[in-house]
Amino acid sequence: MFSLLFALFLAVSAENPVCQSRFDIEENLYKSVALHSDDISVRRNYLKKFGQCITEEGIRIIEERNIVIVEELDCSDSLEGIEFFFRNKKLCSRSVTFFPSKKVFAMKKSGEIKSLPENWKHIDSPETMLFYDSTAKFAENSDIFGQILTKSADGIFTDHLGKPVHPEFIYTNGNWEKVFPLRELFYLNVAKDNTFEVKIITENRLSYEKKELFELLGLKADSTEEPFFFPSSVSLKGTGLKGIRIPKTEYISDKENDFGIYRISLSYPDLQEKNSMISRNRDYEIEIVSSNGKLEATLTVFSKKLTSDDALNIRILLNREIPAFFVHAAK
Repeated sequence: MFSLLFALFLAVSAENPVCQSRFDIEENLYKSVALHSDDISVRRNYLKKFGQCITEEGIRIIEERNIVIVEELDCSDSLEGIEFFFRNKKLCSRSVTFFPSKKVFAMKKSGEIKSLPENWKHIDSPETMLFYDSTAKFAENSDIFGQILTKSADGIFTDHLGKPVHPEFIYTNGNWEKVFPLRELFYLNVAKDNTFEVKIITENRLSYEKKELFELLGLKADSTEEPFFFPSSVSLKGTGLKGIRIPKTEYISDKENDFGIYRISLSYPDLQEKNSMISRNRDYEIEIVSSNGKLEATLTVFSKKLTSDDALNIRILLNREIPAFFVHAAK
């Protein structure tokens, strides 16, 4: 009988007038949230007063006095919560996050969405949820922080300083969209007359010395133009290509995140044709397309960070399918 009454209390408590308008009755709490939204003591004070209102597992989002309130109840993986308790013999946690004056924000995906304020919408990715007010105005090509970004033809996003950035979401053509920025590219195109073009985009350090760059690539040719350098990338052209090293895939574990696109694109006479293929799981996709003297391998990483097993499998597959060198066959 106790459990029935307890469940009834939980169901009714959310309809309590106290739960319907948080800040109308708590002016001091409202001021604290507006001024110190990230302060853990403010969040705990909110839960002390309104934790009883958070009764349904999942995420509930409300908006009061231009402050978005994200309330969460989790009984499956409660270690990241703020307030802990047992419910039906399971450890549960409640938590709350505030977004004052925000019309768009992203947060880690952690549960089912139970409610949204009117006019608010959301976009899901494997690990992130974007929430935005569909009635608000946003600048074209802006990220969630309000930066106006530029996207190159290759798919690189840069900020107003020309620095490469890696947004997950962009506002474009009147909508918020999930995007996958280009992170790495090796492009080699060799024509029948042996003129060639190389383009490299990388997050690793690139030497701005021509000799060091050519040694890194193992590049040998009759003549080359001066390399053209720009942030995190280089391109060059030349004639009479004798040989060049095609970079092997390695995994750098200390990067902040991995999501985005990594591509190797090769085109030259006598390129051995391979079977096209797609390998995909929840966290990444590898697509290899091969035909008519061209081979393109594209890795798209959906998750923030790859597991060590995924990174190893990707490295093995790409290094198996991608040639290690281009060597001109003299005729």
